[in-house]
Amino acid sequence: MPAIDVAQIRIEATQLLNFYNEPEAFAKEAREFFQAHSDPLFRRSPTVTVHAPLNSYGAPPMVMRTLIGGLRKVATSYPQYTLPVVQRLWADTVREQRLLAIELLGLIVNSSANEAETLMNRWIIELDDLELAEALAIHVGGAWILGDARVRLDRVREWVNSPQKHQRQFGVMSLLPLAKLRNFGDVALALSTLTGVMREDDTEIRKSVARVIREMSVRGPAETTRFLSTWADTIDKNTDWIIRHSVEKLDVETKEAVIGVLRGKSSK
Repeated sequence: MPAIDVAQIRIEATQLLNFYNEPEAFAKEAREFFQAHSDPLFRRSPTVTVHAPLNSYGAPPMVMRTLIGGLRKVATSYPQYTLPVVQRLWADTVREQRLLAIELLGLIVNSSANEAETLMNRWIIELDDLELAEALAIHVGGAWILGDARVRLDRVREWVNSPQKHQRQFGVMSLLPLAKLRNFGDVALALSTLTGVMREDDTEIRKSVARVIREMSVRGPAETTRFLSTWADTIDKNTDWIIRHSVEKLDVETKEAVIGVLRGKSSK
């Protein structure tokens, strides 16, 4: 893979800002940017759908991160420009354009909560790609939930119980930003929203469920242990897998106790 010239990308990001108040022109320039920084050897995550794949230039994640860094200040300071830009970017059926739209929208969730919620809900319905579902959840969904966690976690429960797997992925992964917050105090409530996917048979979503529970266990080990214990006496192979991959960050004694129930070695 060719070396990424971070300094050059920052220069090009600054140049892109010249078009930030012109959504059509910005989208065109963004496409040319991603095409210029494409890498034909880059391979994306296996979470990318094979059923309805988007066009992609193959731009590595470092290119996107550097671009976002160059756009962050203006995008955050001028949500009135960011909103039409993200809508135009999302209209392009190109992976990088949609990922850019998601990340930019995530920068203005707090300042434009109602508008961000409207776009998020619209995009959720259109999702047919697990990678985009995860990105939308992490960059937009999590921040939106934190605006009123006790109320909005009910929405997470709806997404998690959706018959559409991309919406389930969105619901699960929207909890991850909450788990990363040191002062997040509703671990038990957040974990309760995962009830609908504790028997999940989709491999990628199952991995996401275990990942979220692992991170929640750092914030609330006692709440996580209680939640897992209610599921540990199971004969469902998917639940068994989720639990085994959820306990890694618990202390050794607690981990062994939960796994002991799975193995039928509980002292009950």
